[in-house]
Amino acid sequence: MPDDSLYPHVTGLGHAFFWCPDIALRDRVRAALSSADIIEVPLGEAGVVCFLADDMESLLPVLEDKLSLAERRDVRALLSASARPALSEYGTMQSVEELGLRLSARWLGEMLAERRYKSLMQPIVHAADHGEVLGYEFLVRGLHTDGTEIPAPALFETAEAAGMLYALDMAAGESAVRTARRFSLQECVFVNVLPYSIDTESGLSAWFDTVLGEHGFKPEQLVMEIVESQQFPDFETLQALVQRLKERGIRIALDDFGTGFNNLATITQIQPDFIKLDKSLTKDLITDGRKWTLVANIVDSAKQSDIKVIAEGVEDKKTARMLESAGVDYLQGYLFGYPADAPL
Repeated sequence: MPDDSLYPHVTGLGHAFFWCPDIALRDRVRAALSSADIIEVPLGEAGVVCFLADDMESLLPVLEDKLSLAERRDVRALLSASARPALSEYGTMQSVEELGLRLSARWLGEMLAERRYKSLMQPIVHAADHGEVLGYEFLVRGLHTDGTEIPAPALFETAEAAGMLYALDMAAGESAVRTARRFSLQECVFVNVLPYSIDTESGLSAWFDTVLGEHGFKPEQLVMEIVESQQFPDFETLQALVQRLKERGIRIALDDFGTGFNNLATITQIQPDFIKLDKSLTKDLITDGRKWTLVANIVDSAKQSDIKVIAEGVEDKKTARMLESAGVDYLQGYLFGYPADAPL
């Protein structure tokens, strides 16, 4: 145990220990934290560095910016609340990566419990008349305690790492329906949903109870966008889900069409109400004739099965006109409106 005179003592602060067998990596941890003006406590212990800290929230972001994922797995850490460095607690150390996940889960859990989230709405318009709105896609955003937005990638990446995707998915659905009710929307409400959230009867019932039950929302107004962030193991599972949804009066859109399980074979086997062309198919459509041909073929196949086609990522009038000439039914993108707090 070091002598008190060898390190500064700040009343109320504990100590954060970092240990790794690689001396060079330990020195990188020390340099990263020291550069952030965090006070080091000299220990003289091989492979261990110690810093004054009252929480890990202020330390881990520094290391996450400076260390690779593999390095974060190799560095183990512990926060001790004792007034003096508690070397006997080394056995309870966790990797920096594990501690980061725990902290992520905590802020996300608090955000969900306090319902600090909202939905933005982006219009989907008729290709034949851009002034006619079919409906809105509802996009969830988290909110910091000061009201500033937390972008969707940060929400879903954290939720996936922390095993909280189901809870976030439920919150996104609930927020969409609550927002639609607040504006008394009569148009379609497009809601993204992860397949595994509703791929069983019990899961679907729980989703309905949580998302629709409180608001008295009409199921026939809802369009579930089945996203492929988590893929189905087979067509049979997806077919069974689609059948259950249709029995409840829910319409289905296959999102990100043209990637993953969403391909032409899916159209005839699943029979969704809509397919949403992935942005990768609509990007550079003006200069890539092969893409236009592919889109036209997809549209033709969809029409033969009485399925409507929505093109995403439409940002200019020329692209819109080309998609219209290919026979696309509906358009969505910045040309018609950015995601916003209120409907168009």
